[in-house]
Amino acid sequence: MQENAQPQAEPAGWHTSSDWGTWGWAETILKLIAIAAGILAFIRSIREGALSVSGNPHLAAIVLLVLLTLAAILQLSIRLQQKETISFIFAVLNLVGHVALLLALAHDPSPRTLPIVFGVFWLLGQLTKVQWLRVTGYTEGGANSSTMLRTTVIVAVLYLVFIILVLL
Repeated sequence: MQENAQPQAEPAGWHTSSDWGTWGWAETILKLIAIAAGILAFIRSIREGALSVSGNPHLAAIVLLVLLTLAAILQLSIRLQQKETISFIFAVLNLVGHVALLLALAHDPSPRTLPIVFGVFWLLGQLTKVQWLRVTGYTEGGANSSTMLRTTVIVAVLYLVFIILVLL
């Protein structure tokens, strides 16, 4: 992530960006807390019941989380192309956290508290990202600022819906 309004040309090889700024690091920390909650939910769910998707009380949340996990796979491929080390490592952790939470929710009985923590911290991370995008004007992949903001808000809404579905 770059903090200047004009994206710079990407270096040819793997590189590390150091100019994420306060908002960028705040987003990362909030989402790392969410990822940790997802992994912890998986670890705790292993001791619980067997995998069960049919009749699972969180089936709608699981379906939404599958879509969000597919987006995490897409993010991983984008970060691999960009070859920015920190963003790529985060994308790997992001995917692991989503898959871990998906497996945790597929257990019967599935946990509720940690998936809610996951959703809340991911939502807070997305809202922080909105501020980061506003402050920096960062864009990537040919998108303009409006598209970047709109996409980030849509993702935030999806995590809000996820939280609501887990609460139901």
